[in-house]
Amino acid sequence: MPTVRNGDTNLYYETMGVGPPVVMSYGIGGNGRQWWEDFPAALAEHYRLIILDNRGTGFSDKPDTPWTIEDVASDFNAVIDDVGLESFHLLGCSLGSVFARHYVRLSGGERIRSLSLLCAPNGISATEEDLRTALFWDRSKPLLESAAAGWPIVHPDEWVEANRALLTQRFEESMQNPTPAATFQFQLQAVQQAGDIAVANQAVAGYDWPVLVMHGKRDRLVPFENGVTLSQAIPRARFEVLEGAGHNFWQHEPARSAEIVLDFLNEAEGRGTR
Repeated sequence: MPTVRNGDTNLYYETMGVGPPVVMSYGIGGNGRQWWEDFPAALAEHYRLIILDNRGTGFSDKPDTPWTIEDVASDFNAVIDDVGLESFHLLGCSLGSVFARHYVRLSGGERIRSLSLLCAPNGISATEEDLRTALFWDRSKPLLESAAAGWPIVHPDEWVEANRALLTQRFEESMQNPTPAATFQFQLQAVQQAGDIAVANQAVAGYDWPVLVMHGKRDRLVPFENGVTLSQAIPRARFEVLEGAGHNFWQHEPARSAEIVLDFLNEAEGRGTR
């Protein structure tokens, strides 16, 4: 279990595969196991994945005091340096895509080969009810019932109905090492205090390495319009739309998701990026 210490915080990460390195950061409250198996396995056939557990999640330390976006960027660098990467592809989903863009703003993009932004927030919020249901427990209900209420917000309804047993199993697995409620609050606070995401987008736009913006058309947690406006903010971005997909498309459409990301990464490597 590789870990690296950044200040007072121990950070856990996993590596898999062989090839050019891809650093991966998950979204709010999530850890590296929530990419599930199929999507990273497909990527790892051609690339070396470095999958982070963001601070506050998974096997990384879970501080009980708030942190900043500067801390998150420093965490990225601690892992990247521990692995010994001179250059790398960077991939983030949901809030992890916000972390990735602020990483570019704070640490620069000189070592980045490409940037993949999956279901990326860009200032257009979901409904208050959907946000509350998907991100926060309803303490008046059993945990599983509360979690299940959020499934249709991150997956298509028909997929949820066909995969309730799988989702229940995944929920039970996540409860073996749950993310503290404070982590959700601290991650959101760090992003809010970081300022307008447009400034981070401008930092990304200032480089010439390839960018992928990928969004599910039926995303309720981060509405599809975020992907549209983000692709417009970064003119060179390749914008890929998954017509029938929701938010967590790497879970409910792993093969198609991996196919698109691999095609993008291969193109980036073929262009001679470092």
